Amino acid sequence: MVSTHASTSQAGGSDSDSSVFSFFVNTPIVGYSGDVEWILDTGAICYVCPNRDLFSSFEKLDGCSVIMGDDRPCNIKGIGTVQIKMFDGMIRELKEVRYVPQFKRNIISVGTLETLGLEISIKDEILKMTKGSMVILKGVRCIISTT
Repeated sequence: MVSTHASTSQAGGSDSDSSVFSFFVNTPIVGYSGDVEWILDTGAICYVCPNRDLFSSFEKLDGCSVIMGDDRPCNIKGIGTVQIKMFDGMIRELKEVRYVPQFKRNIISVGTLETLGLEISIKDEILKMTKGSMVILKGVRCIISTT
């Protein structure tokens, strides 16, 4: 299981294109048939999801916000757990995921995973996060327009 314990959050934002690592996962939610893209973000300090339907557990929050790179605050409406089906078919949990409806993408904080003991390697445009010899996450570098 993948979990986090971050209690504050800040996310970067930009009006230009940026190179990020991205991967697709299937959400194990009844009635949901599409793929959901998650961004492996080396600058984020928490997990963020703008889709309330993806949460398997949820607690409402009031008065919390995340500050974007342009100093614009976005309200955090809740926190909870999201289950995702990985590239290898394993279902993992991301805990303490912030529900921020104003975000446009799902974010996984690489730094948070690193503090939990996962090791990061990047080779030939592939980012892998491993625990021992097991690959937990992997993503391919892609260009994502933020405009």
